Amino acid sequence: MMNNRFFGMTFKGVFRRKTRSLLTILSIVVGIMLVTALLMVANGLNTQFQQLSGGSGADFVVLDHSSDLSSSRVNASIENDLENMDGISWVSGMVISTTNIGDRPFAFVMGVQPDEKSVEQFGIVEGRTLQSGDTGKVIIGRVMATQEGLKIGDTLNIKDKSFEVVGIYETGVTTEDGGVVVPLGEAQSLFDLGDQVSMLQVKVENIDQVDAIRTQIETRYPQLLALKGSEVANQQADLQLINSISSLIALIAILVGSIVVMNTMIMSVMERTREIGVLRAIGWKRRKILLLILKESFTISIIGGVIGIVLGIVMVNLLTNLAKISLNLPVTLDLVVGVFLITIILGILGGFYPAWRASKMSPMEALSRE
Repeated sequence: MMNNRFFGMTFKGVFRRKTRSLLTILSIVVGIMLVTALLMVANGLNTQFQQLSGGSGADFVVLDHSSDLSSSRVNASIENDLENMDGISWVSGMVISTTNIGDRPFAFVMGVQPDEKSVEQFGIVEGRTLQSGDTGKVIIGRVMATQEGLKIGDTLNIKDKSFEVVGIYETGVTTEDGGVVVPLGEAQSLFDLGDQVSMLQVKVENIDQVDAIRTQIETRYPQLLALKGSEVANQQADLQLINSISSLIALIAILVGSIVVMNTMIMSVMERTREIGVLRAIGWKRRKILLLILKESFTISIIGGVIGIVLGIVMVNLLTNLAKISLNLPVTLDLVVGVFLITIILGILGGFYPAWRASKMSPMEALSRE
């Protein structure tokens, strides 16, 4: 009964001044929504880059020192040298780039050698896969086919060049399923790469030798880096920028949100001075007063945080669908817990000083104020 009364007082205190409380909650919602959206994009891109660089079953990839898939350039002639190294099973060159296709402003174009080991990751669900000698042919992801209304035999324009759709594939990787695959030579021509590729995918004979072979490659070719999938994701400049912006927005959300909550709670304490005095006079201890104000602060921040998380998830999915951007943005437990921790920190910082100030009031001082 006492707990119900205590929680009832908490909610009564929070919504004593409804407009002020709602504006405070709104400010928290905006900050948490932005943090949630940016973290979702960063996590989604991180996963997609890992899957893009290792989807063929390769143990690692070889890129130039830029280590950015969008700008990496590796001479395809190195492929033969690597295949002749002891311990390497196979090497396959791949081009990865982006361009606008139809109504899609951002679609992946992947150039692969039309052989079994290079195209097997693109599981054909309709039509056929790319074959040796194919020119002017393309296979497209199921997401691309669905959103653009394409079927087998249709024509697809990529950078003013026409391709016939001969197959539809599905890999389970949203960025791949929203993209297209063309023969390696034609991808090099489309993006003016000459005899270069974005990366070389490498499969070793003995998984225990991966690190040794990577070191051997980097020693023989100082201009190159041999990276595992997770390492590739960590090296992407755009991804690192998004991570940095996410951290900055999170810090700003904590600082601004806590200041707004602190201001609201200080005003609330000042307006309830006599009420606090009465509570102290009837036996409430300082600790209980402190806890009451902190609970009000937590209630405001948690309400704003929950709404912000939900709106952030909805906003990101809505924008990616409207822009036809193929990006899988899963809502993970780590993401929700991380954003919720930011909300808790915000509540602590915003509520501690007003709660401490209220707990230090003496009954006589509080009751003597008008």
